[in-house]
Amino acid sequence: MSLSGEGKVILDQLTEILDLERPSIVKICLAKGIAESNGIPDDLQKLSSKNKWTIPDGIIKEKEFSMFKHLIINEINTSITNVELHKYMLIFIEKGLRLLKNIHKEKASLEDIRISIL
Repeated sequence: MSLSGEGKVILDQLTEILDLERPSIVKICLAKGIAESNGIPDDLQKLSSKNKWTIPDGIIKEKEFSMFKHLIINEINTSITNVELHKYMLIFIEKGLRLLKNIHKEKASLEDIRISIL
């Protein structure tokens, strides 16, 4: 899976803000993207094809992979292949990155972003 250039910048910012590793943030963003969506996010289906960053294989594996797969199938309300699954995972990760960026931007200065994410 390849994250957009803008998504990579947001991921790096969130890594510093949350003081977490990239894999954890990717999983949080995927979960948040699925939770906050109603179906497939239309605004992210045509991401820029330049400045891509490849998400390493194995970040989401085994039981987590199965869990996210079924959450995505439930969200989009249709069965999908593994190739399509990676496309949807990427869409929901990008959606989650932007949601977390907005949460950080809109929070009060004394608020903890981790509580705001919940």
